[in-house]
Amino acid sequence: MLDPYTCIVKKNRKYASECTEVHLANHGADSLSKNFDHFGNLEVVWLQGNQLSRVENLQGNFRIREIYLQNNRLVSLAGLRTFKFLKVLLASGNQLRNLDKQLGLLSRFAFLQKLDLFDNPVSEEPDYRLRLIYQLPQVEILDQHSVKVKERLKADEVVPNLDKVSAVKVGRPKPKDHGFSVLERQCIRTAMEIRQKRRKEEEALLSRSIRVAPEVLPPDCKVFKWNRERWSDPRRKVQHELTRPTPWEKMELRSFIEKKCEKKQLNKEDVQALAKELSEKGLEEFGRFLKSHEIFEGNPWEETSQDTSALGMSLRLHNEKSGQAEVQVHPLESLRQDPEATMPAAAVSNLLLQLEWPRYDDDFLEKRIAELYDDLRRADFQGDKEAVVKYRTQALRLEGAKSLKEHVELNRKETGKVTEKGRFDVFPQTVIRSKRQIDESTGRIVLKVGMDLRSTSMGTIRRGVA
Repeated sequence: MLDPYTCIVKKNRKYASECTEVHLANHGADSLSKNFDHFGNLEVVWLQGNQLSRVENLQGNFRIREIYLQNNRLVSLAGLRTFKFLKVLLASGNQLRNLDKQLGLLSRFAFLQKLDLFDNPVSEEPDYRLRLIYQLPQVEILDQHSVKVKERLKADEVVPNLDKVSAVKVGRPKPKDHGFSVLERQCIRTAMEIRQKRRKEEEALLSRSIRVAPEVLPPDCKVFKWNRERWSDPRRKVQHELTRPTPWEKMELRSFIEKKCEKKQLNKEDVQALAKELSEKGLEEFGRFLKSHEIFEGNPWEETSQDTSALGMSLRLHNEKSGQAEVQVHPLESLRQDPEATMPAAAVSNLLLQLEWPRYDDDFLEKRIAELYDDLRRADFQGDKEAVVKYRTQALRLEGAKSLKEHVELNRKETGKVTEKGRFDVFPQTVIRSKRQIDESTGRIVLKVGMDLRSTSMGTIRRGVA
């Protein structure tokens, strides 16, 4: 027996009266408990996958809107008579017979929208689908297929003219009084009109089509175009990183700059001295230096902070025409106005990292790398392992910065020498090798393993080609 109290946590009348949905599917039961009388506000009931032969003890649950009865042993739907607001009835896979009898019962449900009766003996009767569509015009989905306008027109033509001898004629049921008041009938009629109006509007919107001429292309976003040009070619990536630190570098540069500050609050003189030191000496650990120390003259942040998107440019143009253009404020304006004013060191380091930080040239990097390896050998001789790790890390970082340009052949020089072109007897080989690539999110060089094709020469005949 199916008991609805098994679907709620606290088994009392209060929680039973507040319950709106019970799930009692696939229990193999053959009857329903009388406790359904305590669940007066039920709206959805799941009873599929059992052995019910009829629906009983649900007469008091007239608020039910959806009931699922698939794969049972039902021979009658008489227990559903009191469901005035039923919208969904799924009763496939049962033993329902006599289509005329079922139509007389189903015509009571004025709000029924979805109905499933396939895999029943009733579905094998002649003109089964057309008769249901004709007698139940409110149904929108029948046996998991939507009811089309063509089917409704065909049902209106065929069903009234069915042969009276071969099949029993089923006339339209007379409208019965469901006990609704005048106000309730008016509300139901208004709701149906609103539903039909919305359906027509949706069909009109779906019928519209947008045609674009093949020669007309959509506008290209400037930000996407700039990012595509920047990241599509490795040479452009490296050229950008020669002057702009990557996000990974900024994390480490920020900590080094804050260490050089030696104060938590900096005034104008401290900031100017810090910028001058970073411009002249730079940060050799990273092979970068501040491009200009004149940060209080002009506004070097103006170009970097300007919104280059189409929306930002249109807003600026609108503000300029209307006389409401925003004045670009210098980030260090408070220090410029008052030399005694202070600013946190963390804020100053963030502002400085927004400027250009070019890399040192190759000659300086080679000299600095040689010095670091000399320091590494001395530290190794003294047994200082921490210093060895420190110098090795700095040297490898500078070697990476130096070899980055060589990797994309930024230093390649065109010469007028005669190139050689040879004829080879080769056989192809497939090898697995690692490749260096630049991660777009962090800007770091990562190693990725992939398949590579290579050819091995068996003999060579070379000749000069201009």
